[in-house]
Amino acid sequence: MIDERELQELASFVRQAGPPLLSLYLDTDLTQQPKDQVKLVLRDLLERVGGTASVKDVARVEQFFDQEYDWRARGVAIFSAVEQKLWRVYPLALPVESDAHAGDELYLKPLTHLLDEYKRYGVVLVDREGARFFLIHLREIEEKNEIIGEDLKHHKQGGPAATRYQRRVEKQAGLNLKLAAEATARFCRENECDRLVLAGSDDALAQFREMLPKTLQKQVIGTLALDMEATVTEVRERTAELIQAQERQREHRLVDDLVTAAAKGSGAVTGLADTFYVVREGRVRILVME
Repeated sequence: MIDERELQELASFVRQAGPPLLSLYLDTDLTQQPKDQVKLVLRDLLERVGGTASVKDVARVEQFFDQEYDWRARGVAIFSAVEQKLWRVYPLALPVESDAHAGDELYLKPLTHLLDEYKRYGVVLVDREGARFFLIHLREIEEKNEIIGEDLKHHKQGGPAATRYQRRVEKQAGLNLKLAAEATARFCRENECDRLVLAGSDDALAQFREMLPKTLQKQVIGTLALDMEATVTEVRERTAELIQAQERQREHRLVDDLVTAAAKGSGAVTGLADTFYVVREGRVRILVME
């Protein structure tokens, strides 16, 4: 999973004495096209840059797709400079436009666009005894870490002793949730999360959310009912549903606001003619297209 730091590292890599640097993007989404078609596109791309790119770099890319690539990702970005010991492969969970470049610098615009377009979502799966943390970015999910608080045992006997014991259990559960909230703040800070999804049982989530710092509470886009033993796949699929629903709501609100403002003549226009006019004047802040 590529991040902004690694992108900056790629951006600082420049051509030294030797052949140009090769950058290649390939749409490998086999749900939309057969593998033979993808390989044909790859061959055309490599032929197009063959007069500029190093023969060694072209051969290395061909070897990768013939012998190493597992064809599970929907897209892939490759950067190669064999003579400068550069070989980076980034499988992507979403397709990219197939393209190839050879030059003094790596061609990073498609990756930059993806990192700008897709937010970094933190997912916290919490109960009264611990929490699991996930990062979702570019539609990929990674389980980062887990914390375990003190185990909560249930007292089977009745009477005053059971009541006192239950109070201790509730106190310890509160301490565990506070520990999880502090760990969530560290997790979001270290992974630069833009938005946050909370998952778990309703009773734990209500108490846990109030323990989060106010800044993190504002980043929460929704909650999910999930068991602590949920698989990574379950977390990804349920979170994707929530993100898509939230994104659709945001788009609907944006369109409603735009149409209303245009009708009032207040800071918005619709239609090609008026839109082109304000684009030409450099006055566009948000552009909406169907």
